Amino acid sequence: MLTLLKQALNRPSLVQSFSGVRTEFGLGPGIPPDLAALAMAYAYCYARDLPNNGRAVFLLGRDPRPTGLAISKALARGFAAGARKAGYELTLYDLGIITTPLAEVAVQALHVQGGVMVTASHNPIADNGFKFLTGYGMEAPGTAPPGALLSAQAMAEVIAAVRRLAGGEDKAWEQIISEMPEDYADQILHEPNNEGMRMKAERAYLDQMGADWGMTPHCLKPLTMGPVLVDPNGGAGCGIGARVLEHFGVRAIEINAELGYPEHGIDTDGIDIATGRHMLLRVSRAAARYNCHFGVAFDYDADRGNLVLPGYDEAAIIPPQKVAAFNVAMVLARRTLERAAGLDRGPLAIVASDATSLVTHRIAAAFQAEVHQVETGEINVVSKMHSLRAAGYDVPIGVEGANGGSIFASATCRDGLQAALSAAQAESRPDIVETWLEARRRSGETAVPEIRSWQMLPDLLATIPLNANVAMKLSAPPMEQKIFKERLERFFHQLAWPKLQSRFRSFQFQNFEGTEMVAERTGDESGAWRVLLTAAHNRRAFVFIRGSRTEAGVWRLIVDADHPADFPIIRETALTIFEAAGKQ
Repeated sequence: MLTLLKQALNRPSLVQSFSGVRTEFGLGPGIPPDLAALAMAYAYCYARDLPNNGRAVFLLGRDPRPTGLAISKALARGFAAGARKAGYELTLYDLGIITTPLAEVAVQALHVQGGVMVTASHNPIADNGFKFLTGYGMEAPGTAPPGALLSAQAMAEVIAAVRRLAGGEDKAWEQIISEMPEDYADQILHEPNNEGMRMKAERAYLDQMGADWGMTPHCLKPLTMGPVLVDPNGGAGCGIGARVLEHFGVRAIEINAELGYPEHGIDTDGIDIATGRHMLLRVSRAAARYNCHFGVAFDYDADRGNLVLPGYDEAAIIPPQKVAAFNVAMVLARRTLERAAGLDRGPLAIVASDATSLVTHRIAAAFQAEVHQVETGEINVVSKMHSLRAAGYDVPIGVEGANGGSIFASATCRDGLQAALSAAQAESRPDIVETWLEARRRSGETAVPEIRSWQMLPDLLATIPLNANVAMKLSAPPMEQKIFKERLERFFHQLAWPKLQSRFRSFQFQNFEGTEMVAERTGDESGAWRVLLTAAHNRRAFVFIRGSRTEAGVWRLIVDADHPADFPIIRETALTIFEAAGKQ
């Protein structure tokens, strides 16, 4: 077992980060022995080190990938071994194929002490992995809220524990696992109460969304909103996505809904190799054919939901930064109406990743909401929202603008269904739209478009300002991120600032690590390099450069500018310093 674990940890494709563990598991149904050992080792360390009071309940969930069941069995054995080592009684419930948002709500609603979601999200079907969840009642300062992924710090501790296991620490784990009956995992995964637990989780999911959105879910609710095209693409969202929307009065037309059989690439934010065009164009065309107001396409675990307009070319695809800005505008408008009705939850704030467009900051300012920035990463956004609420803030939304991901209200992850519900509600609530437009007028934004009395999503999106923004994937010779970032700063002073200082009066290098901005980079320095440029009248721009955690020499560069006239020179100088920093 130890040899197999070491073999797995040396796989070049293995990704271990605060987002979870992922690699290529194959097309199943079985998985390679070394990867089974990896899953058992991770589950063992997670369960062994979990605080407990003599007993615990864990939940297992997975997307429909062909290796999901085999990985779940390996994790079940690891969990049981870890609980035995720690001396507590463990009960495992298998929720089966389920969306990540629903699995996370299940942890909260069922008050369980831990869980795991087996998924590789938007990655290819042969990839798979697992994400550990924060248990109910396990909170401590700096942790994530119940149901969310483990905090970056907690996941780092699990990763380190597995490395120590591979180094020979705690030799008992191999013996404990070897003593388990061969059919142990099958017994666990066929627990008779599994279906009852899943039904409770679904009901809690509906109730939580209803409370967050001020709507009462009901299976016979009149379908007064939509229609909306729903494309789960064979993933975990099959069936449940359309069902949930209809519980909130949104008529849903579902396509590509045969569980486990994707009709197109799982990463909907890429190029369709069959056509050479954007993957989401398939969804836009289907939305047009079915006369839908808009479409939503899910990844395989349904935490990401890409919104598209009906249409027949790429103009129907909504830029991710605009989706994030739209969600912020609509949510803050609804919060403003609730406050006017006497529901004041505290100072208003949003959380945004360091790659989020500054237009989102301007929208927040129009509603007098504070913006708190964090390092890119969903769990960083969620953790910051959680800590701000503990400090008395009202935080109705957090966003990762670069991918359009939005975390609404009490949710603990992105949720494509809630993005669709937000758009559908905005179409049906003229008071929300007018509140947003009034805030925009007060903020001094120019050229506010006129809106018809009966709205559709294209009209609403036209009211959302959009910064000049570009995101590029670039390559440079492999080198330590620390060195590359030091070179970026040196060349910014030498090559960029002389060209930019006539347009901007100041600049600031910003380093975000986890949920905070730090004065000096620490650790492996794998966070982004970011420079914020400021001109008169609070006109701003930024350059964001972040190295891949999995591909040496691969970097993502984002340029964002409030004023379109600033954009070309910033883009040019950003590419110049990137090229200079990459030269050996």
